Amino acid sequence: MSTAAHITHVTRTCQDSVSTAALVGALESAWSAIRDRHPEIPAAVLVVGSGSPTKANQGMKWGHFAALRWQAGDNQLPEILISGEGLSREPEAVFTTLLHEATHALADARGIQDTSRQGRWHNKKFSTLAAELGMSTTKDDKLGYSPCTLTDLTRARYRAVIADLGEALRFYRHPEPTGEGKTRTNNNNGVSCECECPRKLRISKATFEEGPIVCALCGAAFLPEDIDRDTYEHPTFGTGTAAGDGRADDDSEDPMVFYDPTGERYGLPTYPFKFAPDGLLTRRQLRTRNLRPGGQEPAAQILWRRGKRVAYLYRLDLARPKRTATAAQRAAIDKALTARRTCPICGEVKPYYIPRRTGTCLDCP
Repeated sequence: MSTAAHITHVTRTCQDSVSTAALVGALESAWSAIRDRHPEIPAAVLVVGSGSPTKANQGMKWGHFAALRWQAGDNQLPEILISGEGLSREPEAVFTTLLHEATHALADARGIQDTSRQGRWHNKKFSTLAAELGMSTTKDDKLGYSPCTLTDLTRARYRAVIADLGEALRFYRHPEPTGEGKTRTNNNNGVSCECECPRKLRISKATFEEGPIVCALCGAAFLPEDIDRDTYEHPTFGTGTAAGDGRADDDSEDPMVFYDPTGERYGLPTYPFKFAPDGLLTRRQLRTRNLRPGGQEPAAQILWRRGKRVAYLYRLDLARPKRTATAAQRAAIDKALTARRTCPICGEVKPYYIPRRTGTCLDCP
């Protein structure tokens, strides 16, 4: 075999096992599958790049969403980055990253601000949209509701897509070295704070402890990055309130207090009113589709009105068609209803049911 032929053979063998086109194609197919179920999510340009941090104290980036980053003719398209380092994870984790970025895309399409602190802090609005797309979120002290996991229903819904993605995940990128980084023994520069805009201020610690400084544009307090904005409390400032509003947040009025997709708090996956994920319906909603639970146990529940109202949710894919009553059953029902409208004293059939407290029609003494 000649040298050139040998090199060509080796190159072809390597590229057969490592196909960049197959990887990007699988990611684009997964994105298309997400858009098929959620048409509001826009088309996007998917790229694979570096997710390594630039500083030693930063974490690895699995992906990002950037609006209007690409130009296609007269249209501007957002960018979805999937980090090459993250391709070493399980296929489900990579797909969860895609669905996470799809949540940001949905927020952008609806004009909802779902992050702050330059995109690091994920607020409750992001958590709500993530639940709509079929994910459960947990709260991180520095990232907010950024950590996401697929629900069982979502995992089953995208099982084939995740399997196809796994076939293409044959290689990944090594993280770049960042060094040990530098540490400071003291800090004489005060406290660096951000609002929701985000704009930044640096003030002394004593000044910050006197009371929060409120941004006149967004109405949010300037807070350090290590303070949880959702739980921050100060005697002069209500948690999460806007400027000029003296009312503090009341958990009983906050619908997200009932957001418990894992069931850890309420024993059953729980969602606020009107926030149930796709694929879960109440008995009434099933009935409008001529369906019934079919013997299945409730998969989740909805709580509202301070937890005093509850509606159980059932999986749509396990529901069965409603039974059709036979002629004999309908005749028996008509007979029973007629008996309830027949007065035992005068024997007349009334247009209303005989009251149980009197046992007679309204005309009989």
